[in-house]
Amino acid sequence: MIHFVLDAAEGATATGGAMDPIIITGMFVFLVLIWYFAAWRPNKKKEKELNAKIEKMRVGDTVVTIGGLVGKVANIKGDEVTIMTSAANTLVTFKKNAIGSVISRDAKPVEETSEEDKKKSGKMVLKKKEKEEKEETPAEDTAKEDNGLGEIKE
Repeated sequence: MIHFVLDAAEGATATGGAMDPIIITGMFVFLVLIWYFAAWRPNKKKEKELNAKIEKMRVGDTVVTIGGLVGKVANIKGDEVTIMTSAANTLVTFKKNAIGSVISRDAKPVEETSEEDKKKSGKMVLKKKEKEEKEETPAEDTAKEDNGLGEIKE
């Protein structure tokens, strides 16, 4: 098609006339089709997926707003969502259209690893399981829970 357009343009300039309106219209339609399949259609698809995730969102899911704020959903009421952020559990309320992505609490992270890494990690998992089985004793289950603050000395 490009050769056809170039030949038509070359012929038009050689005769001193303008290009045929059908060719110009065809080029315009071709560019609109490229724009539709390259830009507009994928964006609409992503938008539909996000809207479906927002409708399925429930309390406990992790949310990232379009402003970059990350938190867990605490309450959903109509078109407003309240999320808990930071360690102080600050509550912030947003409209649903301000949500940029939803990570379900049931979702598992996807890791891209090579075959060698998978083999190594499989061996590491086996070693960790063996260590855990050796370390487990009933007496340790009744021990103090670690709250991350360290031990209190008397």
